[in-house]
Amino acid sequence: MERTPDIRGTDGMAACLQGWVETHLGADKVAANVTRMPGHSGLLYGFDVLAGAETAERLVIRVPPPGVRQKNNQDVLRQVPVLRLLEQHGVPAPRARYWGGETVWFSVPYLMMSRLAGRPPGDVFDPANGAVPDAAAAERLFGQAVGALQRMHRIDAASALADWEPPRLIRDEIDHWIPILEKTSDPDWIAQGKRARDALHANAPADPEPGLLHGDYYSNNWLFHEGRLTGIVDWESVSLGPRLLDLGWLCMMYDPECWGPARRAHMHWCPPPAFFLERYAAAGGLIADIDWYRAQAGYRLGCLTAYYYELHRKGRRHDPAWEVLAESFERLMRRAVALGG
Repeated sequence: MERTPDIRGTDGMAACLQGWVETHLGADKVAANVTRMPGHSGLLYGFDVLAGAETAERLVIRVPPPGVRQKNNQDVLRQVPVLRLLEQHGVPAPRARYWGGETVWFSVPYLMMSRLAGRPPGDVFDPANGAVPDAAAAERLFGQAVGALQRMHRIDAASALADWEPPRLIRDEIDHWIPILEKTSDPDWIAQGKRARDALHANAPADPEPGLLHGDYYSNNWLFHEGRLTGIVDWESVSLGPRLLDLGWLCMMYDPECWGPARRAHMHWCPPPAFFLERYAAAGGLIADIDWYRAQAGYRLGCLTAYYYELHRKGRRHDPAWEVLAESFERLMRRAVALGG
């Protein structure tokens, strides 16, 4: 039996894509310009479908790494109904073009999406990667993204995704991150995280009506082309739950009090949390208990940092961004206690 090429390498993925393209799109089509794209969840490649000398379609394929349990953010097919719902409501995001649960082509399920024009306005964890706009330009770009977030939050997603996974309640959301926090070998970090958890529980708001959450809404996941928002990407963490978790996450990502020296040195160009709250409210969004949601966001990112920094420092998943986050762990947790307590 012929062995499937290793999709973890560009050559292997290119060979698999060519077989898929010939079978599904026509023997005269070619998969070209296969390029590994950045991302923290699964494997992501961009490629072009050529018909002779013409580009018929530009696509992105996301697959889970072979051998990884295909659950939560590694389950690429769970994104399909969400992307189709966003398309129906005019929220700028990739279109789900082709997908399948069969493993004959790539050895794992796959999702192919439209490849959007544009790029993020500057990597918040690596200032050398991409052009950083000036503060006035950043406000124009970020304002568009806040408007898109509010449009997304207006979707009656709980009804539209009635057969999808159930929403996570507020208190379940708090406790969900403790097993992830406990994957660190640093007992001080675990103790700090649990203090933040206790503060969040003590002041948790009532469960609101659930809505659609992106789960990682900040500028590294927004694409702009010629000053216009062309798409919101990286939907691996999408869920149903309290909508304001997204707004709290956005505020946390640009709150200097949450970050250590490495990140704070490069935060001069991005708007402050007050900007996001004002723009969200101006777009019609209802804001309540936002300090608690900002606290929850910092606590959640701290718990994720504990896990992924452990993998990074042990050489199991190299990603220097987690060094910036590790430097900020104590600030994230202190800020969570201050805002949520």
